[in-house]
Amino acid sequence: MKKTSIQISIMVIILIMTANTCFAFWGLPEIENLNDLNLVAATQVFDINGQLISKLFEENRIVVNINNISPYVQQAILANEDTRFYKHFGIDPIGIVRAVVVNIRQGGLVEGGSTITQQLAKNMFLTQERTFVRKVKEAILALLIDYKFSKQEILQAYLNQVYFGEGAYGVEAAAQMYFGKSAKEVTLSESAMLAGLPRGPNIYSPNVDIEAARERRTIVLKNMVKEGYITQDAASRAMAESIKVVPPKKRVVQASYFLDYVANELVGRYGANRVYKGGLKVYTTLDIKQQQAAEAVLGQMQGAVVAIDPKTGYVKAMVGGRNYAESQINRVFAEVRQPGSAFKPFLYAAALNQGLTANAIIIDEPININGYSPTNYDKKYRGPVTMKKALRWSVNVAAVKLGQQVGIDQVLTLAKSMGVTTLTPQDDNLATALGGLTQGVNLWELTTAYTAFANNGILSKPLAIVKVLDENNQVLEENKINQQSVLNPETAYILTDMLSGVLQDGTATPANLGRPAAGKTGTTDNYETAWFIGYTPDIVVGIYVGNDNRKPVGISGTEVSAMWGKMLSKIVANTPSTEFFIPASIVKGIPVCTNTGKLADSSCKEVEYSAFIRGTQPTAPRTGIINKEQPSQPEKQEETKQPFWKWPWSRLPLF
Repeated sequence: MKKTSIQISIMVIILIMTANTCFAFWGLPEIENLNDLNLVAATQVFDINGQLISKLFEENRIVVNINNISPYVQQAILANEDTRFYKHFGIDPIGIVRAVVVNIRQGGLVEGGSTITQQLAKNMFLTQERTFVRKVKEAILALLIDYKFSKQEILQAYLNQVYFGEGAYGVEAAAQMYFGKSAKEVTLSESAMLAGLPRGPNIYSPNVDIEAARERRTIVLKNMVKEGYITQDAASRAMAESIKVVPPKKRVVQASYFLDYVANELVGRYGANRVYKGGLKVYTTLDIKQQQAAEAVLGQMQGAVVAIDPKTGYVKAMVGGRNYAESQINRVFAEVRQPGSAFKPFLYAAALNQGLTANAIIIDEPININGYSPTNYDKKYRGPVTMKKALRWSVNVAAVKLGQQVGIDQVLTLAKSMGVTTLTPQDDNLATALGGLTQGVNLWELTTAYTAFANNGILSKPLAIVKVLDENNQVLEENKINQQSVLNPETAYILTDMLSGVLQDGTATPANLGRPAAGKTGTTDNYETAWFIGYTPDIVVGIYVGNDNRKPVGISGTEVSAMWGKMLSKIVANTPSTEFFIPASIVKGIPVCTNTGKLADSSCKEVEYSAFIRGTQPTAPRTGIINKEQPSQPEKQEETKQPFWKWPWSRLPLF
């Protein structure tokens, strides 16, 4: 509002002319900092469906335009905080005199003389100390603010800035917290209750003292009648209304580990000040339904869960531990552990890349390779088995023999190309065929690698943030899907067909969903860590269970697969079943005898149904046998990369 008083204008001009000296002397903010009244606003984080997950803030504030604040709220605040707001010039001498008179009559501090503009100046730019010097600073700033900004701009800033109790800064956050609605939607009664809070948010909060809140509301409504904003009838009706507030919510942050991950990404791009004070809107890939299922399935067991859409890389769920309040370490990334047999798909994919087929026969029997004698988890030997059966039942001897033929260096090269970064040169030995690695892997990279198995050989790099808007809803970033071809589609499909058997009739039958799905269990030595990485055409979910102190967890990958099945059952409930993409060159459902690799006939005791590249399916009476004779003779010992005393015995998995 433009000032017309010549005296006021002269006074303000003189003040501005001497402002630099005054500001320097009094330690006030630079004049340039008064060019706007922008306020700190919380960054809002939304899930993939646009549902608000949480806010990132130092002060819980949602800044809104004054047009989105109920006129009742504006009138109630003016009637109770600054009745001469539109008449004074930032400070109100008449109001100060009146407050002094009232306080003398009442024998105590009953009424203050600070205008809304002074309160805004104090809260935005000064400390809360009660000293004469601070009051002078407050008055100077109030005069400048009133000169530089319109009354509506000042009122808007005040309503967005003032504290309403219960952690809510600004009327929008307060309206949502107390009434579950926006500041534009609050009624006269609700507006009066809100307007009564700034004087004593810890006294007049209905969550603290409902009677005190009701009495304060009555005072506000009477003042609104006195100032002519409402009629007595309207006030009486509002006084008669019961105060209905939404139940106070304990601040339970959903997806805490995911939010930390997103916040760290944002801080790296925009800085902490903008992330926590800039009012950004962050649209993420998280799916609250899947997140809740992931949190529920881990329960009180220590470990981690991550869910990724294999077609897009969208991170749909992330649980970094059993209790965020107990530990903020995100075990999805931080824990590097032996994967056990969950690493075997890289071995079998490398074998398929070299032209081996699902029906290739491996002899499962006791072996001794230069002092290295791996055993199967059940201490049994099955004789001739197909590659598919060996993977389905996680046969360790078969995996070691396959590793000899394929070359562990080829397995490592493939795993690295699929994003596993924790492998070392020392991993080039046969223990790697069983997931016995020098360092291990983390859940993030292992689960990401499996996206290629589920997505026709295309690796989808994880993406958590879809879009970021600034405080003015301008797009700061909009991220695109990032994919890379790491396997040919035929290899990906045949491996998926082999891994489907793990759920149908293998070590992960508790994970069988009754719809297309595949995956692999992993159990490390002494049951230190148990894994299951499983997938459908639409989601890849990795779970590991393991104590931080590495004490045995006492469960196997099979039991973790049951957890996976429980989680996925919730996720896929009421959704149509989808099939894995089948390349045109693939034939599937070929009946194979598991101990010969031949086409199954009536004499076959065990039949499995396998997929092949057209032309490689079994038609002849005999198939190739991998490592029929073991390299136990001296002349074969060079196939082992390390002498027996250097074998990593402690890293050998169970299955």
